[in-house]
Amino acid sequence: MYLINFTVYGVDHRSVLTQLLDLVLILLASYIVRVVIEDIIKKKARTTRERYNMRKISSAFITLIAGGMLLIIFFKETTTLIIAYGVFSAGVVIALQDVFRNLAGGIMLLVTRPFNAGDRIQMGESFGDVLDITYFHTTLMEIQEWVDGDQYTGRIMNIPNSFLLNGTVKNYTRHFSFIWDEARISLIPGSNWKKAQKIIFETVNDIVSITVMNAKVELLNLEQKYFLTTYDVETQTYIKPENDRIDIYVRYIVNPRQRRKLKNTIIQELMLAFDAEEDITLGTISSIEMNGSLSAAISRSKVIDSK
Repeated sequence: MYLINFTVYGVDHRSVLTQLLDLVLILLASYIVRVVIEDIIKKKARTTRERYNMRKISSAFITLIAGGMLLIIFFKETTTLIIAYGVFSAGVVIALQDVFRNLAGGIMLLVTRPFNAGDRIQMGESFGDVLDITYFHTTLMEIQEWVDGDQYTGRIMNIPNSFLLNGTVKNYTRHFSFIWDEARISLIPGSNWKKAQKIIFETVNDIVSITVMNAKVELLNLEQKYFLTTYDVETQTYIKPENDRIDIYVRYIVNPRQRRKLKNTIIQELMLAFDAEEDITLGTISSIEMNGSLSAAISRSKVIDSK
């Protein structure tokens, strides 16, 4: 009886020692692999953020593999092993869900290519030119914010690639490197709006004529990829009467990176053209009344000063 118990105990004891030895070997191997991978990451990673994310991903995979091996050693029953490993894996995924979402977004970005480095895009409320694309984030040179006309602010933005999983990306330059823009010119009622409309159309059309030709060529190429319903890249003008003014809108095609510069050129040319026309006056009734009141106040102050 005692001999049987001693034999059973000895067998179980050897089994426990073997499991503990396997445990030590697995932990030691995991540590060595982790050190080697971290050394590689330090040499390959270009930024602190990328180094951090890559270390978290590698650590997660090493932990999953080591944990799976330990479960195989300590759990003999297949059903128990599957359940335990599933719970363990779920815990790791939940703990690192942001990292895995960024990685999934990065893989989708590299496969679908909604934008490339150099494109001008909008991701949510962020606007900018793409400087760099990694597995975990996209780097943008910011535009807009406190600066008008889609010009640079000077800030660098790192946007997590997880945004691609449930967000919308708007590309200014993908497959078609032009956008439409508008300028508004206000005339006081009584101005010769027909002549003004003609001047606006001819002036803007001359300025953007080369851009229009280039846009037409790109549209023909774009037709090979998408179903297009319009080829309207010609300059257009629209009239909208208001209570105290007549608004004339001019719609034209422009390179998105030249939007502010081109609009400034258009406004300057139109102001010079209207200066030579006596029957066209820029502004609104309220602005004229305000200017008249200001002029009267200045005149009164001069009379007072002369006294």
